[in-house]
Amino acid sequence: MSALPDTPVSLIARMVAQVTGEDEAVWMKFFDLYQPVIRHFAEYAGARTDSEDVAQEVLIKLVEIFRRGVWKPEKGRFRSFLATIVRREVINRWQKAQARADGRQIPLDDMEIAVPPEAAAILDAKWRLAQRTAAIEHVLTRTALAQKSKDIYRAYVLEERPIGEVAKAFGVPRNAVSQVKTRVDAMIADYEAMLRD
Repeated sequence: MSALPDTPVSLIARMVAQVTGEDEAVWMKFFDLYQPVIRHFAEYAGARTDSEDVAQEVLIKLVEIFRRGVWKPEKGRFRSFLATIVRREVINRWQKAQARADGRQIPLDDMEIAVPPEAAAILDAKWRLAQRTAAIEHVLTRTALAQKSKDIYRAYVLEERPIGEVAKAFGVPRNAVSQVKTRVDAMIADYEAMLRD
């Protein structure tokens, strides 16, 4: 699994400077890169059925957070900050659903934005997994890679079928399966690197 990306300071600075919406391209770049990661992270955090809604709400909250100047770079990494916002949104949705189901009001804590050091490692691991999942999804659904190569990669890597079985099923030599894996892994790594640029 690749290293968790450091969100480019320049991208964050441009986002903070453009919270008025004057430069939608900055926000669109951020959305395109992070929306799948936020959605997958929300799923891993427990919001399996409404992860799209969580992602939309988190992105809306980020605009307000930047507008109010709540996030301070000196307090920690942006990815931990963002992961905490996603987790908080998932918890708030769960608490509201519980309150509705029980017919009572549950007070929602005003959770701290900062991530305790012991929780940061867990959040980082979940964020890495969400990022990797989003990168794989992107490469296998949004690239011009041949469908046969996508299917070979799914069978060999995602379904963990033996290389000989995959080669036979697709009528290709074993080394072709290895080459597909290498090529797709490189594409995934390139997509993850975009998050750092």
